[in-house]
Amino acid sequence: MLLIVAGALGLAAGSLVRILDPAAQGAFLPDYLAHWTGGRLLWDDPGNLYDPGIQNRVQGEALGTTTPHLAWFVSPPIVAAFYAPLALIPYNLSGLLWLGINTAMLVCCISSLGAVAPDLMRHRQKLVFLLVLAAPPTFELLGSGQDSAFVLFLWLTGIRLFRAGYSGWAGAVLGLGFAKPQLVLVVPLVLLAMRSYKALAAFVAVVGATSGVSVALVGFEGIVRWTSALSSPLYMTEVQQGQAWKMVGFPSLLQALTPPGWGDYIAPLLTTASLPLGAAILLVTLLRLGGSAVDPQAVWIATLATTLTFSPHLATYDAVLFVPVVIFLLERRPTRTLRIAAAFAFTLMWMVPPLHLAALSLPWPLSVVDAPWSSLPLAVIWLESLRALRTLRTGDFDDAQASGRQRLKGP
Repeated sequence: MLLIVAGALGLAAGSLVRILDPAAQGAFLPDYLAHWTGGRLLWDDPGNLYDPGIQNRVQGEALGTTTPHLAWFVSPPIVAAFYAPLALIPYNLSGLLWLGINTAMLVCCISSLGAVAPDLMRHRQKLVFLLVLAAPPTFELLGSGQDSAFVLFLWLTGIRLFRAGYSGWAGAVLGLGFAKPQLVLVVPLVLLAMRSYKALAAFVAVVGATSGVSVALVGFEGIVRWTSALSSPLYMTEVQQGQAWKMVGFPSLLQALTPPGWGDYIAPLLTTASLPLGAAILLVTLLRLGGSAVDPQAVWIATLATTLTFSPHLATYDAVLFVPVVIFLLERRPTRTLRIAAAFAFTLMWMVPPLHLAALSLPWPLSVVDAPWSSLPLAVIWLESLRALRTLRTGDFDDAQASGRQRLKGP
């Protein structure tokens, strides 16, 4: 409770300072500013949606001043369309509205954790609420204005639909997660390995539809500009390398431990190779076990854990997606290793800001003190999700599926 109160007060104070003096402290909800900018440019200048200079000008006009750092919009064009209505409102007012929406969405996600851990949420719901609200990813998510709560909502909804036997709808819902492609790229591979062709067709259809909307919004040239921005030296330097200290994925740890001069070579390699490597490990595990013999819910928890652990771009706020993984494992396979790893991850993520400040004046290799060490216990949680695949079988799942259908239909 102390962490929640202290964090809430810090979030409120920091937000007030940023609203009053964005030139010195940066914009209120800085990541939301990037999304707001994308929505604004979609109205005013869609041809330059991914131009950093144009984005910087729009942000300066919105805030009435320039900020220390550009909030660079690099999401798919469909995301700009999602934020376009909010971009019609003056920025600070729009940010306050988004903060309310984001908070409500996060609370809704925590309330729906019963889909992955019904007994735990029935008997320990208040404790789960307190722990999630006190976790560093929660404050990062709300304080930056990111949209990871929306992706968490999609994953939880998809898992719930799979649990109830509605695989087609589940695939369609997860397809909407392509708004953050790195967080759903493993999904179609798992659907193929599990021979869930109906869900795969729905996933592909939704991704195709949203991609079509993106092309309609900015044209094929705009799509090329988007992909070029993600592979540009500026993105690799400012985001993949410059923000590695506040990432929590295992690839970011490897990158942070290498000498600074190696970044130009290591960052592109980790960006392209890490997620395929994690997907390969998961798929080999599933194929060895035999898809029909594995608890489907355990499959999707392991898929989510693999996606997060090997994502080349997983900031602290995205770690909120580890919540259903930990909650599921605590109910179904509560090992001592899992509990220790979860406690270490929670603690290490709270230590990120002070460790980063301590490392600013240190030369390499001493500067690795601010490497994303939380990725190590999170990787242990991923391994626990793979072990759960071997111990949770289809027979354990049948009753849960029947009760899930009943809850969706209502009394």
